[in-house]
Amino acid sequence: MSEAAKWSSTGANILESDRLDAVRNHLENIGFVAVLWWHYHGAQAPTRLTFDDFADYEQFVKTQPVPGDAIDVWPFPNDPKQRIAGGKIPNERGEVPERGAY
Repeated sequence: MSEAAKWSSTGANILESDRLDAVRNHLENIGFVAVLWWHYHGAQAPTRLTFDDFADYEQFVKTQPVPGDAIDVWPFPNDPKQRIAGGKIPNERGEVPERGAY
């Protein structure tokens, strides 16, 4: 992990309860979500996913991305003005990078 990325515990952590609750609330009360999964130093376009079940989303976000990956969650069909949640996957110390190549 690059020191230049400035890992810190104050960045947006997608696994924080308020972000998970926002996604859960949308899925349980409104409908689908679209996810953009930005790969940290991945040199590729984001992976696009959709979810209609919170358990599936939670399993994905807790098992597949690696520390530093960024996750954006949007209502689906997409309205770019209404992002539901966003943040990065923390490292083993709970820190996320303030910067990074996506």
